[in-house]
Amino acid sequence: MKTLKNIAFIPARKGSKGFKYKNRLFFDFTADFIDSVDWIDRVIVSTDDYVIEGYAKKRNYTVHQRSAELSGSTVSIKAVLENVVDEENIKPDILVWIFYLPVLYKNKSDFDEARQIIEQEGSGSLCTFILARTHPFNCWNYDDKCRKLEQYIPNDIFRRQDLPQAWMHYHYVYCCRVKELPKLNSELLNSHTYPLFLSRETADKLVEVDTPEDYEKWKLIADNK
Repeated sequence: MKTLKNIAFIPARKGSKGFKYKNRLFFDFTADFIDSVDWIDRVIVSTDDYVIEGYAKKRNYTVHQRSAELSGSTVSIKAVLENVVDEENIKPDILVWIFYLPVLYKNKSDFDEARQIIEQEGSGSLCTFILARTHPFNCWNYDDKCRKLEQYIPNDIFRRQDLPQAWMHYHYVYCCRVKELPKLNSELLNSHTYPLFLSRETADKLVEVDTPEDYEKWKLIADNK
């Protein structure tokens, strides 16, 4: 009997304000990729959508019936994953790989590299990072009541080349050990998360499709591969 080590987890709720039924549209794209990864031992789909449930069952995936309380847009991915871990009785040392359906770009070598790293490093979690598209030192808050601007990060750097390097997390490749969950924030990160830094070339291919316009942008990128 094969030892269970790696679980692919697909969060796929029905609701979507910006792009109706986008998870139905993108399900097979991600599922085909997961099925091509030979080290994934089990796939769990958490959904409140009977259509996606049908897609998952056709592939012999485990379907987790997501409650209405956990299906809203204000619910964190951590809350959903903790519920799945509890109800599916997933063991502490299992690695859970999260696949967000709106992130359409997938490169198997990136996932293989991440798997090798987390197994060698023994880290509790791993996430890909891309260069910040807007540097945080250049971001300001405006207080309407006081009519006052305030820097989020106080600084007086005026030359772009003097700005410290800034990265933003991107759940393109993400995994965590179940036992690490209590230590992670709502985005499933902490200061000990292993950062896998992506090249600008890869980052430019990453589009999180939340609107029909995003989808058109992705199709242009896909056509120019």
